[in-house]
Amino acid sequence: MQQMYTPPLTRINKFIIILHVGLFLLNTILSQTAGMNLVGILGLSLNGIKSGFVFQFLTFPFIEAGFMSVIFNSLILWFIGSELEQKWTEVFYLKFLLFSAYGAGLVYVALSFLMGGSFAAIPVHGISGMTFALLVAYGIIYSERQLTFMLLFPMKAKYFCMLLVGIELYMGIFSPYGKAAWAHLFSMGIGFLYLKSKSLKAQGRGLGDMLKSRQKQKQKSKFSVLSGGKDDNNDGKPPKYWQ
Repeated sequence: MQQMYTPPLTRINKFIIILHVGLFLLNTILSQTAGMNLVGILGLSLNGIKSGFVFQFLTFPFIEAGFMSVIFNSLILWFIGSELEQKWTEVFYLKFLLFSAYGAGLVYVALSFLMGGSFAAIPVHGISGMTFALLVAYGIIYSERQLTFMLLFPMKAKYFCMLLVGIELYMGIFSPYGKAAWAHLFSMGIGFLYLKSKSLKAQGRGLGDMLKSRQKQKQKSKFSVLSGGKDDNNDGKPPKYWQ
């Protein structure tokens, strides 16, 4: 009988899970005993920033109200995030998470400012942005690996990520919870661009060079991510996070 591989829980993910679960339990206790909801205080919203709650820029990824969201995101951090952290090194992994989460938060506040109305009052919160960005990265790096959608339907990781993006687009356009879906899409896009920019920088290229190259040459590329440190296959060359 084949056993499922379980990666060790790495240090950064352990810290995030402890903080995430701890705040969820605290919020549950306060909401049941004092009628206080920490999501409105620690979640990120334009109205909150205008009220002087600038700390929301730091706290919003770690506060969550839904039990299933806490379980799902914690498992993604453990199984997907821990493998990527081991591959990338802690520094690069942490930068990827921060850019994906806080970059999306800034975009969300900017859109709230432009749209106004009720949009400005709804806080974005939770580490789903981080975990969705990790799933996109995993789908690029391990594109041929098998994942199980809804624990029933096996599919390759690259198709899993395409399906994930499609679901979020549908939610963003047609669902009343679309604001959260757009925040997830922002995180995916920012994580994608961060990986690509690091790869181009390691190769001594810029985004302008990439666009020119795409116009001249239309061919499929094979993607792979190497570790942030010295790799046996790079012969001393700069690390190529995504090539």
